[in-house]
Amino acid sequence: MKRIVSVLASICLLISFTSCAEPSNSFGEDSDLSELISSDELSSEVTSSEIDERYEGMVSRSDVSLNKMTIENVFYSTAEVSDICLIDVSELDADTVETLRSLQGLVARNLGGAIYLNSGSASDEFWLEYCSTEYGFYFKRTTPADAIKRFSKYIKGAIVYSDNTPYEYTVAHNVAIQSEYLVVTENSVSLVDSVLANKPLIDIRNQFNTKREAYDYIFENCLPESSIRFLGFAGKGTAFADYLYAIKALVIDFDFSEEWETEMLSYLIGRPDWYEISYVFTDRNLSTALVNNFSTNGFGIINAGNFTNTTLLASASIGYNSNKIKYEDKKLNKNMIYASIHYNVESLSDVQRTAYTVWSHKSASSAISVEFYPVLYEIAPPIAKWFRQNCTTNDMLVSADLGCGMANLSLMEPSTAYKFRKINEYFLKMCGIDVISDGQKIYTLNSFNDMMDGLVTPETESNITASISFTDVEGFENWISKVEPISNAPMYFLIDLSASNFTGYEFVQVDKILTGLLKDKKDVIKFVHVKNILQYM
Repeated sequence: MKRIVSVLASICLLISFTSCAEPSNSFGEDSDLSELISSDELSSEVTSSEIDERYEGMVSRSDVSLNKMTIENVFYSTAEVSDICLIDVSELDADTVETLRSLQGLVARNLGGAIYLNSGSASDEFWLEYCSTEYGFYFKRTTPADAIKRFSKYIKGAIVYSDNTPYEYTVAHNVAIQSEYLVVTENSVSLVDSVLANKPLIDIRNQFNTKREAYDYIFENCLPESSIRFLGFAGKGTAFADYLYAIKALVIDFDFSEEWETEMLSYLIGRPDWYEISYVFTDRNLSTALVNNFSTNGFGIINAGNFTNTTLLASASIGYNSNKIKYEDKKLNKNMIYASIHYNVESLSDVQRTAYTVWSHKSASSAISVEFYPVLYEIAPPIAKWFRQNCTTNDMLVSADLGCGMANLSLMEPSTAYKFRKINEYFLKMCGIDVISDGQKIYTLNSFNDMMDGLVTPETESNITASISFTDVEGFENWISKVEPISNAPMYFLIDLSASNFTGYEFVQVDKILTGLLKDKKDVIKFVHVKNILQYM
């Protein structure tokens, strides 16, 4: 094993950055969005008199150039590839997988290949097969050691952290991102040893006495050269660590168990050198207070959950017709129950792992709406394409959160909120979606915009409306088998089924219930699309 250097001062971040080129526009008719995002007309320039005293004299960051990666209208796309190293990680320890994810992110910045980590899950297998057949990607089975050797020219070093100290991982991850290193522990260091001739192997184990010391180091040494567009709010084990690496995001993992974390986060997101529209990628649900805090400072939030192989999926082009499927708005009758089934997701990984079960298992002709994240149009084009290819007139996609990520637009500066709305409309248009969820309620795009503009939509008289959530099949079956219409008034129900509860076998059971209702109660219950229900609620 090469000599382990234990002096932190020896960490030298020698990467230089230049301003990112103007965003490329590959969408023709949507050039207006590219112009909006890149123009100075709505930029939030801050004069010295407006800057909080905490920021006076600080080094202002500039946008970063990431080798062969390109920026589309909103998000970075990794280098396009067709030749991919396929690594089976189903039996590897967590530390080795973490090392391979840092390699994934590093390779994604360059031409010459990509890496797909296959955990053996149904989702990983599904998208592996789809990308092979639809995009002609060639997946070559590769061992971890062979992948390290193949891409050794990109590896500039490695950084060793303690596998049981979360903040050491956060330091290691950030240094690796900025320095083009790999993260390793005692369990995985032997994997990279052979390619580190004349390259540093830096040991940070036990170099920080407290979590605060670790973050002071990150803010002093990694923040200045991190991306001004993206922030990661994630910990060890996050499956999309490869994407955070690739886009050069600063990564934090606060649980707010210590008072200084709140102040440090406030300092971080309040800095005036962020891009006007910036994004937080997170692996967890954030509190309303935290969402509001990010929104006030101009950040949108994307809950990626445990989204896997993002860098590979981001390398593919979209190439599909986004024309909307038409839904008819028919006059509703009295003495009937109108129900809209709404399949609710909470993260990108919900979409990746479970939402396609609606099409895989559904046989009933009832209308079912599925939440979808339109940002996948740029972050993971193959997934966006698959949903468009398989969405029939009997199915409907609803935008989860905003089309461009979760944000409380009412708390943003007007110019920033305007940009978010334009980006939101762009993603909805490209994915053919015109119904949107803000995380609490569901709206048509027009009614959402009316709400944002302060307009009040008149309510229809004599409507009985309800939104009902179910977390298990038994509760859903119990309710829907007993509910009866009220005389001379149609009833409208928006039924929420959680993606985390209704997947695979559970959804097969729901499908059987719906199929039975279509036969036995067709004169009592009619299933319609969310959009149609919204016209009357």
